[in-house]
Amino acid sequence: MNLEEIDEIDQWLQKKPKLEDRQSRDSSTFTLKERFRRTMFYQDVPLRPNLEFGYWSKTLEVWREQGLPESVTDEASAYDYFGIENWAMVNLHANPLPLFKHEVLEENEERRVYRDELGVVAEVNKHGHQSIPHYLDYPIKDRETWEPFKAVLDPAAPERWKNFEKSVAELRNSTGPVGIFGGSLVGIPRNLIGFERIATMPYEDPDLLIEIINTFGHCIITMLEQALPHIQVDFAMGWEDICFNQGPIVPPEFFREVVGPWYRRISDVLVRHGCCVYTTDTDGNINPITDTFLENGLNTMFPVEVHAGSDPCHLRDKYGKRVRLWGGVDKRKLSDSKELIDKELQRLLPYVEQGGFIPTMDHRVPADIPLKNYLYYLDRKRELFNVGGEPKY
Repeated sequence: MNLEEIDEIDQWLQKKPKLEDRQSRDSSTFTLKERFRRTMFYQDVPLRPNLEFGYWSKTLEVWREQGLPESVTDEASAYDYFGIENWAMVNLHANPLPLFKHEVLEENEERRVYRDELGVVAEVNKHGHQSIPHYLDYPIKDRETWEPFKAVLDPAAPERWKNFEKSVAELRNSTGPVGIFGGSLVGIPRNLIGFERIATMPYEDPDLLIEIINTFGHCIITMLEQALPHIQVDFAMGWEDICFNQGPIVPPEFFREVVGPWYRRISDVLVRHGCCVYTTDTDGNINPITDTFLENGLNTMFPVEVHAGSDPCHLRDKYGKRVRLWGGVDKRKLSDSKELIDKELQRLLPYVEQGGFIPTMDHRVPADIPLKNYLYYLDRKRELFNVGGEPKY
């Protein structure tokens, strides 16, 4: 999407204040929603949104030992204490409905093995700071085991819509940015198939993988077409956690040919309903598939995980203002020193000032980051990037 297209879309959204209005308005009169929109459309903004990506479950527990108030026990109370702003998501359930009852298969003092509602068997260590389970078995192994999942991806299933109207009623007049799920075409299938199997399917069983992707795509497209007339959303966020430090788990050529057209269809639906910020949560090195994203309307990279190779400065240098950025602060620097935190934020500052960039940490905050470093990061972020939010510390 080029800048002319962005400007054209922005005008017919009728969200662009006249110049005299912008000059006369006090910064306190801009809602977070307006500040989000203006930032993502490269417009002047009095205060940038102060968004973040949350915390691993162990982090707040460790921080309470370092002086965090005992009342801060979850993400909502942490955001309130740290002065972090937030977005909200429309309740749109476009993933497979449960097929199993959650069941603990084995447990002792050290570990727990369970089967979740989609049939994935996983093991969790009951000690330490681990955040990701160790997966032992996956439910989709072939066409026969795929069929039950195909059946529960019916977009018309009443269970998918039971909380939708309530969600819309609560968010329709929100003063903060409102998002909607933009689908998962490879990420959720990867969770059901397994890393090794989905990595080989483009070569060994491409027809089945294409059918799976098409079924997921049909589900999200159909649901978006039905949902979007009921509420104006500010962004769409999908989930494609499919990259590691060398790129995606499926070949970039397969991704371009099979997945790319679905992003284009999703983007077209979003734009028809006035939503022009389209992103997907994709960790790892996204460089081999960024062209596919951009060429098909997925115009915002999130969370731009630096240590895996997805550097926001590189992306902006290469693609200019074609690419919006959301994330991009290397979390590793917060584990080190104040000097490295300053260096990282100064590195990003010229790119943040260009617009179309909401700086946040490039993933959830791990427990090895000291609380004092995190507080320093938040203070320097306010000073350098002119972000909003009122802290209580």
